[in-house]
Amino acid sequence: MERRLIPSWNALLLRDLAREERSEPFDIEVELYLPDDLSRPVPGVVVSEGLGGLTDRRERGYGRKLAAEGYAVCVIDSFASRGVEANGDLVRALTVTEAMMLGDAFAGLRYLASRPEVDSGRVGIIGFSYGGMIATLTAYEQLARLFLGEAGPRFATHLSYYGCSIPRMVDPRTTGAPLHLLLGGNDRNVSVSRTAKIAGDLRRGGSEVQMSVFDGVYHQWDGEDLKKRFVPFNLRRLHMSVTPDHEVKDERTGAAMSGRPSRTAIIGMWTDPSGYSILRDEETTKRTEEILLERLGAM
Repeated sequence: MERRLIPSWNALLLRDLAREERSEPFDIEVELYLPDDLSRPVPGVVVSEGLGGLTDRRERGYGRKLAAEGYAVCVIDSFASRGVEANGDLVRALTVTEAMMLGDAFAGLRYLASRPEVDSGRVGIIGFSYGGMIATLTAYEQLARLFLGEAGPRFATHLSYYGCSIPRMVDPRTTGAPLHLLLGGNDRNVSVSRTAKIAGDLRRGGSEVQMSVFDGVYHQWDGEDLKKRFVPFNLRRLHMSVTPDHEVKDERTGAAMSGRPSRTAIIGMWTDPSGYSILRDEETTKRTEEILLERLGAM
């Protein structure tokens, strides 16, 4: 494993990029996992972390496993790059915005696609929880074009592990790459019904979409928690829409995110104190790893 700095974006909101209110050049930290055999170009994978930050079993574990399978893997460290790796989930969510994490994911794609040992047309993305939401959002052409332009690289496949069901795009057009959405039936941090609507949006936008719901399974089934762990808030009631001009609005009130205070207020308004539970499930972990390798192998 090698730690690298790569250029990314650090805009607070998507509309800041759309309005060319771009931040100063900003480098992020990534972990690069390479296969032993680089005699010919290999496929790549970008890993977008969950709000819990990089863990050895999950993000780094997938980095090692996928490198052993022949992939060049770029694990994004969005939170350490912005100095909040030691903070809790809520502080991370309020400090590191979805625009920042999207920028980091696309930066990872641009970085892998530029490396001579990587097949630039075969780079996928996987993400977990909040990063699962990012893995889904990167499939939309509107967002890919915002960060990488009309002629920039695009992800070849997308896999979302228990991704937050927060945003829906008004313009559903996708890059055309396939997606697989993986959900736990007992996961109270994610709305299965809303995710099904998002899957419908993506299909109408031009992508093949598969959604798998695993009965009786909780959030983060591939994590480290062998005993059920309770998290004292969830985001399943937070419903946002993203307009074609990159405004992010609360679907219920119509209020737009115009800066950090309004973003914090909207998230706080719909954060649910009933919480959710996390529990590892070996059978589901094995099955989703099989799905992952199938999907990546089809790139």
